Amino acid sequence: MFTKDERLLYAYTYIQFQQKDLLLDFWQDAYIRSMARFIAVVKSRRVGWSFISAMKGLIKAMDPDRLGYTKQFVSYNEEDALEKISYAKQFYESIPDCDAKKTLITDNKSMLCFQDKNGITQSRLISIPCRPPRGKGGDISLDEFAIYNAKMQKLVYDAALPVISRGGTIEMGSSPLGKIGQFYDILTDKDTYDYERYNIPWWFCRDLCIDVPTAVKVAPDLSTEERVETFGTKIIKQIFKNNDYDTFRQEYECDFIDSAESYIPLDLIFANTPGKRECDIDLSLCEKMDDEEYWEYNRNIDFQAYKDLDTAILNYKPEAHGETLFLGFDVGRDHDATAIFLIGRMPDGKKRDFARIELRNQPFKVQEETILKAFKELPVYRGRMDATGIGKPVFESLHSKLGDRLEGVVFTPEEKEIMAIDVKRGLEQREFLLSNDKEFHRQIHSIKRTSNGGKYFRYDAERNEKGHADSFWAWALANSAVTLTVKKSNNFYEQRRRKRQELMQDVTPEKTEQLKKSLEEKQMLWQEVQNKELKQQLGDSVQITKGKSLKQVNMKFGYEKPDKENW
Repeated sequence: MFTKDERLLYAYTYIQFQQKDLLLDFWQDAYIRSMARFIAVVKSRRVGWSFISAMKGLIKAMDPDRLGYTKQFVSYNEEDALEKISYAKQFYESIPDCDAKKTLITDNKSMLCFQDKNGITQSRLISIPCRPPRGKGGDISLDEFAIYNAKMQKLVYDAALPVISRGGTIEMGSSPLGKIGQFYDILTDKDTYDYERYNIPWWFCRDLCIDVPTAVKVAPDLSTEERVETFGTKIIKQIFKNNDYDTFRQEYECDFIDSAESYIPLDLIFANTPGKRECDIDLSLCEKMDDEEYWEYNRNIDFQAYKDLDTAILNYKPEAHGETLFLGFDVGRDHDATAIFLIGRMPDGKKRDFARIELRNQPFKVQEETILKAFKELPVYRGRMDATGIGKPVFESLHSKLGDRLEGVVFTPEEKEIMAIDVKRGLEQREFLLSNDKEFHRQIHSIKRTSNGGKYFRYDAERNEKGHADSFWAWALANSAVTLTVKKSNNFYEQRRRKRQELMQDVTPEKTEQLKKSLEEKQMLWQEVQNKELKQQLGDSVQITKGKSLKQVNMKFGYEKPDKENW
């Protein structure tokens, strides 16, 4: 089988990406060469972990002396899971036809299967959403392991250990998320867990850092602001500018930040996310399935909100997304993204994510056109938008075209507190169906409640007045549109209920008896009226008393009594 140097040589000799020769970062070279059984990588976002994890799996699958190899990628959601296979497919197709390339015999979006050189066994790359891995032997790759909920972390990790007991590796890579969970324990408890550990901050990546070799030596001794200003590319400077300090340190500098201050805990978010809920984690139905059935069963358990309006319009289905949609619009221009959120109301009352659209550095005209298109092409019943500051003229322009279908909201501390409390209460009551989107989950989790010395608490990310959680506030606005509409539709029944209660408060036994007598009198009067009308129609009539004999009846009608002979 390949030595560690032969693995790296194979990558640079045969594999291209986007029709260009490979150019890997130094830590990616080290990762491909690593022969460790247990690897834990705490990493910045956007450094290429999924990319290099898929490449290492493909290189091992292409090893001519390796037979029956399997690598399972376990990801945060199905979208991330499919990304690994997509990368591996691109790498495979870039390899020229030669003895170094095995034949691809199964090709679908969640699995690649290759015929081994012996013509009998196959090597596979399989990607599944956040579920315990299955099978005997092979490698397990756990992507964004820190973001799994606590129960799923344990299930996945406990299942992974037996899989590799006959040979294979466990590798986990994740950006940190609080000082909790098994990932945090593995990274920090070196006495208990025998892992090869990697720490990959943003300045280890040439796409984010202008001078990686110098930054590796100098950056650790600088402050975050100094690092970004000295070594950051344009994109990392923009990300830092649009992020609060703690979140940036955690997401890009591998710093575990205590998440105790978060207003909405991850467990509450997961409880409203299909694929992350406790009921979705029960895998008892899978016990009798073979591996292929198991992998297929655990796909399509979550969903993603659409990220652009045209795709949302094209794929909208009332039965799947809700017959009525509600819109939230948080206006942004320079520092913050413009966020548009669409929620569908399902028949059972659940509020389902439909679309989460973020527009960056777009003129107000484009933003307005997007909102108008959403109202025109989709069944948007009601919308609410930020009418604060730069949002005010945008709202006035849209309101002149849409009327009361779109309501402006001034983001006062009181209004933001109402919206924040409403979404948390809705989460606690399991009213939502959230998309399994780690980016959106991070935004929800980033909201903190702090006291500002006034009447109301402050709900936001820390950096500026509106923070960086743009989609959170668009979501909260859309939710308030649903909530206010439901309350309004219930007003008729609420008023009827209150009126009945008011009437019943004054009811006494005497009034009940009077009402009974009144009803009896009305009945008697109605009977008299009916008799009069009948008399007018038929003329005078003779009332026949019940129980009279035929002789008496005849006499009543004037028939004389006949003699005895004829009678």
